[in-house]
Amino acid sequence: MTTVQLPSSMHCRLWQVDLDATPAPQAVASLSEAEWERARRFVFKRDRNRFIAAHAALRETLSAQCGIPASMLEFALGPFGKPSLVEHGGLRFNLSHSQSLGLIAVCDDAEVGADVELLRPMPDAEALAETYFTAAERRALGALPAEARDRAFLCCWTRKEACLKATGMGLSVDTRSFEVGVAPDAREVKIDAADGVARLALSSFHDVQGALCAVARVLACGPAAAACRPLVDNEIYA
Repeated sequence: MTTVQLPSSMHCRLWQVDLDATPAPQAVASLSEAEWERARRFVFKRDRNRFIAAHAALRETLSAQCGIPASMLEFALGPFGKPSLVEHGGLRFNLSHSQSLGLIAVCDDAEVGADVELLRPMPDAEALAETYFTAAERRALGALPAEARDRAFLCCWTRKEACLKATGMGLSVDTRSFEVGVAPDAREVKIDAADGVARLALSSFHDVQGALCAVARVLACGPAAAACRPLVDNEIYA
């Protein structure tokens, strides 16, 4: 497991995990029966082993952050399936993976979402963009040279996912209802939520070789929200 370096002003910590590496036996032993049951559902051994590695790494990471033994960590699921710690609820986390690459994000004081996608050809990018991107995002994608579109598509995709995962609402939110852009800029995003408007700080980074990553942190959630605006680096996750 490797720490992903972020500016010290970011109150969010990130770790990259090689899901094809053999996890420590004590980490594997810490998995709950529910996690083993989920692992057994995978048809292919490689997928099963990656699931085990990801969740073992998550338990080890959270244990180190909150001081509770990995095997004693208990999780609860939110209304849309986002997990949280039963104890030490102030520590928020998110897990993402793309094939053999895992990403763990931890935040002390606010909900966080992370997403990672390995760079790869996206022959269905245009069709997916029609379904999931806003009109402005589709126009921006179409204006790029053909050789730049796969990267831009995955950049936008990870940013959408990170925001949805941070709010905990998942695909109950129409991804065309909020704007994240196709460039890896830092910005504030607002999303209409059941209890008002969620405001998020969003940033993309490319420190993980061969992948695009995005992290979103909830700034506030309520009946009113400020207009979206670009954020400078030292404001993200401050």
